[in-house]
Amino acid sequence: MGLLSKLRAYADVLPRAKRNRTEIFRLYARRPALGLGVGAMETAELVAGKVDMRLKALASLKTSSRIGCPF
Repeated sequence: MGLLSKLRAYADVLPRAKRNRTEIFRLYARRPALGLGVGAMETAELVAGKVDMRLKALASLKTSSRIGCPF
């Protein structure tokens, strides 16, 4: 999953969200270091070519589900 397809997926899902549409943006506004950390992690996942992109996406989803993240 490349950067453009990830942004396209976010743009597709965000309008369908029933509540807390801007919660993530408010969180990043209050904690800019968190936004930088997440951005660095996402960038590292995209540029690391040692693991299949689908496996990276699966690992990211599994991790977010284990910590209770709705995304």
